[in-house]
Amino acid sequence: MAGPEKAQEKLLILVVDRDDDIGKKTGIKTPIVGKENNLEAAKALALADPEESDANAIFGALKLYEELAGKYGKENVEVATIAGSEGSGYWSDEKIRHELDEVLKTFPSSACIFVSDGVTDQLVSPIISSRLPIVSVKRIVVRQSESIEQTWLLIGRYLKMAIFDSRYSRVFLGIPGALLMFIGILYAFGLMNLPILLLILGTLLFIRGFGIDSSITTRARLLSKFISSHPLVQLRIFGIISSLCILLIGIYSGYMGALSSLPKDAQLPSLSENPYYWLGMLPMLIGQFIEGGIDLIFVSLLLVVLTYSVYYVILKNLRFWRTVQATVTLIWLWAVMKRVGMILSNGSLGTTFGSQMMMLLTVGLLGVPVLTITFIVTRYMRRVYASYFKKAGKG
Repeated sequence: MAGPEKAQEKLLILVVDRDDDIGKKTGIKTPIVGKENNLEAAKALALADPEESDANAIFGALKLYEELAGKYGKENVEVATIAGSEGSGYWSDEKIRHELDEVLKTFPSSACIFVSDGVTDQLVSPIISSRLPIVSVKRIVVRQSESIEQTWLLIGRYLKMAIFDSRYSRVFLGIPGALLMFIGILYAFGLMNLPILLLILGTLLFIRGFGIDSSITTRARLLSKFISSHPLVQLRIFGIISSLCILLIGIYSGYMGALSSLPKDAQLPSLSENPYYWLGMLPMLIGQFIEGGIDLIFVSLLLVVLTYSVYYVILKNLRFWRTVQATVTLIWLWAVMKRVGMILSNGSLGTTFGSQMMMLLTVGLLGVPVLTITFIVTRYMRRVYASYFKKAGKG
């Protein structure tokens, strides 16, 4: 019973032209489905470029189609050719995936025979296997003469591709040319010697070997996406990055303030030698850190809150009122921490009725009614402007 079930499976014979030579040289659009359509495409490609390996791959696929159609029936076997785009890369692979989906809509198959020219097997196979299993890979390789004349003709062909084909000339001519120009300029100004030359070559090899250039290209594309993204997304990202920069500057300012408070000329003991000395200095160091960095730290936090406040009010999101509450809370906390820093840095923590302690108590106590009124007012305003923010809830 296994034999008849096997014969009833739909089998797709697939040719993939990753750099779309068919489209460039013949103008034929892919995907190409069916024996007759593929035969016409193969003839047109062979006439346009007799040395094109993709034409041989299509002819090989058609030969295989005839063999399998005679064995399993034409209704159970189909041949198709799909293509990527010039330059290969992500967009080429995405086009191959899209065209394969179109073929499978026309001819839903349970397995695939991948017919290849042997160059792109490893690059294309994962794309195909993500859609259907590959049961076999058939490579169509054109046999070359072993004579010296044929070898030189083959070398000449590849040299021609390296010089005149823009895909290869950029690598084989463009990069070495730019490097030689740069070295020539350095020689002209008397700045070139063997160590510098080795440094330049080593740097280029290091960058290419560890894929640093690809990483830079990826980040450039992310920056390009950010520039072309929605203005609200740009607003959020800009606010977060700016606040992080200000936060780091604030932490550094606090650290430098604490560092400047240490005795300049005295030989300070290490923490392991005299931990009690550093415990005694700790309140003053914390106070100096707070005094030196608290303003910028709270500015960074306030910038994030204000960014989201603008973001939510444009989107008509009810979370806008939370940002109003957070803004008032942050201002109150800044005032409290500012007084705490002054008290700790002046060593007046134990002075209960000192002016700084009285100011801290005043600010702390005033914050309770201010925060209470803020929360009450925002809840009231939320009900008053409910019709404005209701649209966001529906969206």
